[in-house]
Amino acid sequence: MFKIEETIIENVAKTFVKGKESTEDDIRTIQKWISEQPHFLQPLERRSITNFLVLNKFTIERTKEKIDNYYTIRTKLDEVYKEMNPRFSSYVEEVNQIAYFVAHPELIDFNRVFFFKIRNPDLAEKLDNYVLLRYVMACQEIRMREDVMYGEIYVVDCEHVPSSFFLKLTPTFVYKCLITIYQQIYSFRLNALYVINLPVFGQTLIKIIKMVIRPKLFERMHILPDDTTIKEKFPEDLLPVDFGGKGISLEKLQEMMVAEYQQHLSFFDDLEKFKVDENLRPAKLENDEMLGFYGNFKKMNVV
Repeated sequence: MFKIEETIIENVAKTFVKGKESTEDDIRTIQKWISEQPHFLQPLERRSITNFLVLNKFTIERTKEKIDNYYTIRTKLDEVYKEMNPRFSSYVEEVNQIAYFVAHPELIDFNRVFFFKIRNPDLAEKLDNYVLLRYVMACQEIRMREDVMYGEIYVVDCEHVPSSFFLKLTPTFVYKCLITIYQQIYSFRLNALYVINLPVFGQTLIKIIKMVIRPKLFERMHILPDDTTIKEKFPEDLLPVDFGGKGISLEKLQEMMVAEYQQHLSFFDDLEKFKVDENLRPAKLENDEMLGFYGNFKKMNVV
C-alpha cells in the first residue's frame, strides 16, 4: 500500500536541492552516526533514515536530534508504544469496528492523504483516544520504512463522533499528539487538514489546537460545513465514494490497511528493539523537558 519507487524519493530530494550523490552522502553520514551511538539498541533502516532527512529538510544535526528523540520516546510514552504490536494487542480490531482511519494508496504532489470517518455510530461511544492514536502511529511506523514522508493531508468527518470523545481530547493529550509526537519527534509536514461536520461541542478542541500549534500550521486547518465542499479539494477519482467521489470506498481502503498491518507482523516484533538504554547514553538529552519526559507533559508553556 505504501511502497513507492526510488525515483519518487529522488524527486522529493530535488525539492530540497539535493542530488542523488548528495543524498547518498547524507544517508551514509547518519548511518555512521547511528552506529556510534551506544545507547541505541537497534540501527534504523535505510528508508527510515532517508525519511528523517526528508522530514528535516536534509539538515544533518536536526535529523540526528529527531532520531535520538524517536528512540527515546518509545521508552517513555507507554500508552502509545507499549502495546503497538498487533500480534499481541487488539487495537487494530477495536478501531476498525468503530471507525475508518485509512490512507489512500495514491500520492497527491508527494502528499499522503488520510481519511477518518465513524463506521458504526452505535459503537462510537467506545472510541478511545489512545487506542486511535496507537493505530495512527502504527501506520506511520510502516510508512517511515516504505513510504516517502514529504507531506500529509487529512480529511476528518466528525459526523457521529460523540461529545464523550471530544472530552477525552484534553490539552495534555493534544500536546502529546501535536507537539511531542508530531513536531518534536517526527516533524511531520501537515499540508492540509479538512474537518467536516464539526459539532458545536467540537469548537473547544479547535481552540485548544490553536493555543498549541504554530499559527502557520493552524492556517492549514479548514473547517468545512459538509461533504459537498470537500469535493472541490480532491480529484473525483481519488475521493472515496463515502465523501461523494468516485474513488475507492473507505471499506475497501480499510481492508487494505488491515492487510498492511498483517503483512508487517514481523516488523512489529522487531519494533520493540528501537529503544534506548539510558545507562549507555553518552550525554544527557538536552531537550528532555521540552519533550515532557520528566514533566509528565504538564509543562506546556503554551502562549
